[in-house]
Amino acid sequence: MIKLVTNVLGVFAVKDGRIIKKILFPGDAKEIASRLSLSEEGVCPEEEQLIRELAASGVKELFVQNPSRFLGRRFPMAYKEDLKAQDPYAIAQELGMPRQEVQKLISAANIELTKKKLRIQERDQILMQAVSSLDDVEEVSNRLMERLREWYSLHFPELDVLVVNQSLYARLIASPDKTGIDGGLATQIEEARKDTVGMEFTESDNTEVKRLAEAITKIDSFKTDTETYIGELMKEIAPNTGELAGPLLGARLISVAGGLERFSKLPASTVQVLGAEEAFFRFLRTHELPPKHGIIFQLPEIRSAPKHLRGKISRKFAAKLAITSKSDYFKGEYVGEKIRADFLKGVEMLKKQPEKRRPGSEHRDMRPQRREGPRPQGGRGTGRPERRDGARPQNKNKYRRRF
Repeated sequence: MIKLVTNVLGVFAVKDGRIIKKILFPGDAKEIASRLSLSEEGVCPEEEQLIRELAASGVKELFVQNPSRFLGRRFPMAYKEDLKAQDPYAIAQELGMPRQEVQKLISAANIELTKKKLRIQERDQILMQAVSSLDDVEEVSNRLMERLREWYSLHFPELDVLVVNQSLYARLIASPDKTGIDGGLATQIEEARKDTVGMEFTESDNTEVKRLAEAITKIDSFKTDTETYIGELMKEIAPNTGELAGPLLGARLISVAGGLERFSKLPASTVQVLGAEEAFFRFLRTHELPPKHGIIFQLPEIRSAPKHLRGKISRKFAAKLAITSKSDYFKGEYVGEKIRADFLKGVEMLKKQPEKRRPGSEHRDMRPQRREGPRPQGGRGTGRPERRDGARPQNKNKYRRRF
């Protein structure tokens, strides 16, 4: 029985505890870590060379650790799993290496292996950072926009009512050019400016307000570029999820879940309430109505649906997301368009179904009405004893302590 052993010292062919062939690794810890990293999922060059030498000498069977990594390799060899690992110190002793030197080499190689693995990050981590950046930019833009409206309303308050769009409001203040604006709106703005009730701004006041408006327009431009970047990342990382939910909502779902791997392992029931954790735990604590949806409410098909259909559409959408996320993580086929079409077809079928009323809901308006008029003070039918003098009887147990 011949074993193929790979450790920090090199690659060895061992038979009955003795080394029959060997190829040593370089003494540099980085080179050792590079070869060990290759041998974790594949075959390093030294292993390939030694296997060819053994095959040329007539060896037909090898006992190795993790035989699956040799699958697909065109080696004329049969591989069986070695259930007993070879002690590297025993091999070092046969090579004549001191134990302390081997310990230092193992420690240095492990440190380099750890550094190498830390450098490898999944691309979805970049996607999560981009989504967080977009959230921060939107928060800053909204705060600055609120400040700009309050500030400029001192000079021209009518503009705050005429222009609702935030980007357009900032652009009108930053630049006097009104190209691309509806002619009717431009006329209304000019007429309102003539009869404005706002205070006069000095040249320095106008300069500062314009600087703030220009900063907001730059932030909006950056936000648009970030959204485009997220869309490109979604095509690379999760094309199926991006096609089904849209790039921004799909990226936000991956970010809330903590990454594509964890998102792909979540059941549809959890995907449905992602982002509504507070409402869900309040339901568990107080037994109130559970949430029907989390951040998937941003989907137009859910947001614009009638209330009695939102829960059903959310469940259907979460089930489709569970499929697309698994396909994206395990690098399956592109099925985004097909699943999207199937989802839209299911939504249309739900909208055609008649609304189902709860049992007994048609009798809600037939309940007896509350009696109007003064409430009886006591006597028959009130549950209270009647006194001849008309006074209300005292409760003798009012101040009694109860345990």
